[in-house]
Amino acid sequence: MKKTCFLLLSTELFLGGYAFAATPEIKLSGRKDRVLSYQVRERVLAVADSHLNRANGEFGIIIQALDNPYAFKEVVEFVPRLAEQESDLIDASLVYDDTSILKVIGLNLAKQVSGTLAHGTTHYLQVKGGGMLKSGASFAAKIPQVAGQSFTVTLVHVDSRGYTLKMGDASLALPFDTASSLSAGVTKESTQ
Repeated sequence: MKKTCFLLLSTELFLGGYAFAATPEIKLSGRKDRVLSYQVRERVLAVADSHLNRANGEFGIIIQALDNPYAFKEVVEFVPRLAEQESDLIDASLVYDDTSILKVIGLNLAKQVSGTLAHGTTHYLQVKGGGMLKSGASFAAKIPQVAGQSFTVTLVHVDSRGYTLKMGDASLALPFDTASSLSAGVTKESTQ
């Protein structure tokens, strides 16, 4: 009984859907490389025109009735801001010596150091991004406190405990902090 009702209901839904299915207004059949006949082209253009060029007068009235979200209720006047002239970044009263500049460069470099690598007796300083510096390497550095000027810093010594930077007559030793795992340049002994 249930099976019969299911079959009848399925058949009725299938045939009913087929009977009420809308026939397409345009029937494009045939090979794709052939040109449509004149009558078929006229019908295609008429259907396209009816769908694409519908004039809806109500839409314009509805749009005009809406409030403009970009309209100001009050008139806002433009008041130009006087550009404050910044004094030069290098203040004449501030003089940076090699030691203070090297400290700033050393702190910035310490944030980029990920550790050391030893190959025989040569130690390399590993920098984030895959770069390696060995003893004697020089690099250019800039600091925001002294804009427009570049400083040449030399990596004098690298070992598993830290590294030493030199600029001019100033020298700065930067040890690795082995007590903290968050410090840049921590070297941990392998237990394997």
